[in-house]
Amino acid sequence: MLVRLLSLGLLLGLAACTETTNQQATTAPPAAAPAAPAATAPVGVRTTPYAGEYNWGDAKRKQAGGTLTVYPESDSTVLVYFDISNGPPAFHLGALLQRAVVRGGVARCAFKEDYDENGCRLAIAFTPEAARVKTEQGYGECGFGQGVSADETYRRTSSAIPQQFVNGEGTAVKFKGLDPAKYQAGDY
Repeated sequence: MLVRLLSLGLLLGLAACTETTNQQATTAPPAAAPAAPAATAPVGVRTTPYAGEYNWGDAKRKQAGGTLTVYPESDSTVLVYFDISNGPPAFHLGALLQRAVVRGGVARCAFKEDYDENGCRLAIAFTPEAARVKTEQGYGECGFGQGVSADETYRRTSSAIPQQFVNGEGTAVKFKGLDPAKYQAGDY
């Protein structure tokens, strides 16, 4: 019985030693948790403010327009998916999924296919209300249809973190864990 009492006393003594001595930390009210985003992304990702859906449309060229969907992948990268049409009469289309590196509110992606001469380089400048896309001069081989370009100002229509996009075949593709290179190869 004495051994049990000594053991209990030792455990209580150890518990008292592990208690925090920082009175400010123990008496301060807990910080309010930030509002949960509409969908999930990696916790604490610095690119989350750029997440959402952005759209443009051209009233002069009816049915011409596009959507840019932005998923915060890490602290320094986003996945971007473009779905674009240049409208009548030909309705040429463009779709593109790429990883972009974000620095100073500007996301940049660059890629080159084996058959391209120069490849594609896009810069996406974000504001709270829009995303301005610009193709670098001489690097417009982005795989879009004839006369299709991503260069526009896309107005933000949603700041919810997207979980997926619907590709040209009508398939919903989840962003989480998606590797753009594997997607391009049809392995997703």
